[in-house]
Amino acid sequence: MVAPRTHVRTKPRRPPHAFVYRAGIGLEGTHITCDATGFASDLVFLSNAHALGTGGATKLAGERGGRRQIVATEQTLRLLGEAGDKLRPRALPAAFGRPFNLGGLRIEIVPTGILPGSAGLLCETENRRVFYLGAFAPEPLLPGLAPADMREADAICIDASVGHPGLALPPRKRVLDDLRGFVKDTIARGETAVLLASAVGTVAAVAADLLQAEISMRAHPRFATELARLHDVHAAVPAVARAARKLAPAEVLLWPSDARQAAGLRALTSKRLALVSPSATDTGAVARMEVDAAFPLTNLPDRAEILAAIEASGAREVALFQAGAEGLAEELRGRGFDAYTIGPPRQMTLVA
Repeated sequence: MVAPRTHVRTKPRRPPHAFVYRAGIGLEGTHITCDATGFASDLVFLSNAHALGTGGATKLAGERGGRRQIVATEQTLRLLGEAGDKLRPRALPAAFGRPFNLGGLRIEIVPTGILPGSAGLLCETENRRVFYLGAFAPEPLLPGLAPADMREADAICIDASVGHPGLALPPRKRVLDDLRGFVKDTIARGETAVLLASAVGTVAAVAADLLQAEISMRAHPRFATELARLHDVHAAVPAVARAARKLAPAEVLLWPSDARQAAGLRALTSKRLALVSPSATDTGAVARMEVDAAFPLTNLPDRAEILAAIEASGAREVALFQAGAEGLAEELRGRGFDAYTIGPPRQMTLVA
């Protein structure tokens, strides 16, 4: 006697996530990889000139970069300097407000306000709209840059560098005011204000603010080069001269935080140091840097601003990356979102 068959209900399979890790953040079902070198067959989207970190763009433009096609704005390519010149022959035209078709995909480049030319990528298929927003500025610090332009999407991917639920940052304009006050007080005391930072976007914003206050500046060669490139594409950013062996009275020094122990800085007498970074909220990090003051300045979005962006997009699927991703993803899952983190831990230069 044959036993009767029983009907087993199977749980409907969830469609694959829109974002996958594939030598970078890839868009599922496409050959598009965002802010990474990707595979040889990939189309690489560069959201801003510093998205690949130190040396990343040079590697992409080098002999081992293959013939990958690039999507980036003209301003981003210019900010990449020599690497951008090498990438330009492989770059597809990318301008704000001019969607284009790529195979069966509709692609749109959307401004994000982090740096001149910085962009997000909206990719539309027959089934869904996928928005790689990446690093965006809800409140740009650089004069003349518009805030990030949001788009409706089914899935969104966001840089959560400062998005951890437990991280509280003060209003940006207030931090800039406080920083300017520190600089003026230091000058009044006859000392040199040394501002330690890592994010080029933050350095540019501080330089623009000090220029408006008619405060003279010098910069580490690395920062001087980056500021000169920014000045060429966005006049509101001042071109700052390189640091000399001896600073003139009342000059401010813009210096990379990773060069805190450089001999040139140690040799500078009568100075006051300030850390300008989101990590200024971390008392341990501030103590290790041995600074006189700390200012938590960034134009990257915090938790509340990321939540507002997700709400504006209408997306129910949310991919997050960078330091604050896991805590925020857990909170979003508690709110009913399909939220997840993407990519292995990696160190990237902040652009905020």
